[in-house]
Amino acid sequence: MQQSYDGVAKTLHWLIAVLAILMLFGGFTSESIPKEERLAFFQTHSGIGLIILILMLARLIWRRTHPVPALPADLPRWQQIAAKASHHGLYFLIILQPLLGLMISTTSKFNLHAFGLLPLQIAPNEMIHGIGETLHGLNAFLITAIIGLHILAALYHHFIRRDNVLKRMLPFTKA
Repeated sequence: MQQSYDGVAKTLHWLIAVLAILMLFGGFTSESIPKEERLAFFQTHSGIGLIILILMLARLIWRRTHPVPALPADLPRWQQIAAKASHHGLYFLIILQPLLGLMISTTSKFNLHAFGLLPLQIAPNEMIHGIGETLHGLNAFLITAIIGLHILAALYHHFIRRDNVLKRMLPFTKA
């Protein structure tokens, strides 16, 4: 039986994790960016968001076509359900976040270009833009909460249960 995730799964996991955490930090602190630098920030932010969307779709396809290690056999049923629910929720919310970002960018009065290259504005619309901003912000808090739960669960498995759940996703390790 497979004990560790394969290299592709690990690479996608950690790349998306680092980018998502950087994006959350950037989003939560964007109001402190000087006004003259905000356009450049949001153009980079939207470009990275699109990269995360592509990576998440690749990860979803990879996960559907490649088996994942089973949870420990002695894991209580409620923890198995919680693990699956949090993974599905995280996948959904992280895919939803750049889609909400696109909702904001395509309806913005500013002509945003992802990385300053790819035009995103389609039809400025203040109402849809405002709804997108609200949902994008709320979703960021949900993602942050589930990432926190995910990290706590990994640490619980490593330090309290002392099983291989964390080790099997760590880079350069085999569980």
